[in-house]
Amino acid sequence: MPRAPWEVVVVGAGPAGLLAALAAAQEGAAVLVLERGKEPGGKLPYAGGGRGNLSHTGEVPELLRHYHGGRRAGEAARFLRPALYAFSNRDLAAFFAARGLPLVAEADGRLFPKTGRARDALVVLLTELDRLGVALRLEARVQELRRARGVFRIQGEGGLRAEGRAVVLATGGRARNPEPDGYRLAAGFGHRLVPPRPALVPVRVEPAAFAPFRACAGVSLPSTRVLLVRGGRTLAQKEGAVLFTHVGLSGPAILDLSREVDPGDVLRVALAPGLRTSVEAERRLLERARGKRQLATVLRGLGLPRGLARALLAAVGLGLEQRAAELPREARRGLAESLALGHPFPVAALGDWAEAMATRGGIALEEVDPKTMGSRLVPGLFFAGEILDFDGESGGYNLQAAFSTGYLAGRSAARFVREQRRHGARLG
Repeated sequence: MPRAPWEVVVVGAGPAGLLAALAAAQEGAAVLVLERGKEPGGKLPYAGGGRGNLSHTGEVPELLRHYHGGRRAGEAARFLRPALYAFSNRDLAAFFAARGLPLVAEADGRLFPKTGRARDALVVLLTELDRLGVALRLEARVQELRRARGVFRIQGEGGLRAEGRAVVLATGGRARNPEPDGYRLAAGFGHRLVPPRPALVPVRVEPAAFAPFRACAGVSLPSTRVLLVRGGRTLAQKEGAVLFTHVGLSGPAILDLSREVDPGDVLRVALAPGLRTSVEAERRLLERARGKRQLATVLRGLGLPRGLARALLAAVGLGLEQRAAELPREARRGLAESLALGHPFPVAALGDWAEAMATRGGIALEEVDPKTMGSRLVPGLFFAGEILDFDGESGGYNLQAAFSTGYLAGRSAARFVREQRRHGARLG
């Protein structure tokens, strides 16, 4: 690394850091990227189960409805608005398409590389950074970051020493990252950290309540309604896919609600999503209760997979030989509620950091200028990606925010350095 100081130093080579480096280099800045790991890319190679769910379709106002964080409702959306307009999902798709990797949309709006490989997106980014002359150093963990006389001085493991006129912290959050250095480095400049919590995690259900459903591991409901209930009050609801695991519930609808869930809450999952009311469900049960037809057969006719129909009967205390026509009225009403309004699953615990796909919490948004991603406390310090106090829902929203904030931070850092040089020249 012969250059000293670099114009922009990016700490972290995940999606946000790579886009920050790319944007800064496109502005003509000399850029150095420091990555503590042995490989660049962060969680990008594993996104979408390795297929690369990079973003989501829709206009920017629609995308913004899928972000949370900050102190007040809607604060994350207001904060991310400039970044998403600076580098939108359309811009992201155009970027990859121009480099031979078109993105394709699935029926639910998620955007994937046409090749179906997340690593192909990483190759495109690294190739472009190489073309622009960006320097990348791996196994370069930053231990100390100071600013003196308009220059950031960096020291780290393995004799790492570097200087930069602007720094972008893009070190990610706690999800699958046990020690995110960015929190510590930002705190050294006085930035406030909103305590991180796991987000987009599966839910563990109380063992006794879940016992009948353990055999349903791997069974999914492609699209259903889930209610979050606390103290008898419905706090939130979500529609989407639900997956049964060996110990509880997962799938997009559960993951998206998980940021609001606490142990002791109840998740009510509509097991027959085509039925909207318990009255309708009861009517359908009565219509199909002919002759000696078993109730399990009737439930399968309403769309329940075989294993889930059996589990539901066991959960409500009915046998597999129960005939639909002989079902007592109160039992039928209870079953109708589980089908349409949602079967109750009491929450025992949330998944831990090893299971989390995103981080709730991070650097306080009010201390960062959303128009530049620049620190309001330290000139020349910028932030990008999951290090900040916002989190998106499943479906590509977190990666899009990482790309967008990275792009805006890198571009702003390069322009900051340019203005500093102009200011210095005028003073001279």
